[in-house]
Amino acid sequence: MAHDWGVLVDAYLVNAARIGNRYAATVFCDQSGTLLDGMTVATRSVRQIAARGSHILLQTVDGKDHYVVVTEQGVGGRTHGYDS
Repeated sequence: MAHDWGVLVDAYLVNAARIGNRYAATVFCDQSGTLLDGMTVATRSVRQIAARGSHILLQTVDGKDHYVVVTEQGVGGRTHGYDS
């Protein structure tokens, strides 16, 4: 949340697993107020539009929502993205 992405970030995704052009993840700080912190979600189709360090900014294909991937599941279930 320390980065200024230049857009309203709709939610932050932790332990995100990429599935095609969508992600399944644990969500935090959902701006819509419909999702509780810690819920598991699946995004709509997204594309990466920016990166800052190990974090990436995603935008839905329709351009309506933005998500930041804080940590992402790698090959073999290893988590990537924690800043030391």
